[in-house]
Amino acid sequence: MRGFFVLLLFYGVGVAGAKWLHIPIPGNMLGMLLLAGCLLTGMVKVETVEKAASFFMRHMLLFFIPILIGVTAYFPLLKGQMSPILFALLLGPPLVMIVTGWIVQWGSSRLVKKDTEIEPIHKQEGA
Repeated sequence: MRGFFVLLLFYGVGVAGAKWLHIPIPGNMLGMLLLAGCLLTGMVKVETVEKAASFFMRHMLLFFIPILIGVTAYFPLLKGQMSPILFALLLGPPLVMIVTGWIVQWGSSRLVKKDTEIEPIHKQEGA
């Protein structure tokens, strides 16, 4: 239950922050960015939210059912825009995966460099 509370808290803070700051980022996205930052800095332990996040990931398809039903109501409107929609659906996900892969490789290579740097040997005084 604690994990669900933490996820809900970050969601709420993100929504409130986006409204309060008048920024063009959806509140749920801002909350996810804040959660990611807190996970990376260790302010929130992965173990705290791991079970709740796994639950949501396992049942993610259920969250899309209302959206899909809503889209069918607007199908006549969307029919005229089918080529841009298909273009975005076919190219968007691969581009996101490629860019994400590049960013992860860049970030992990920086971490590896940082971990493998050798400190200079200081000359002992009087030697």
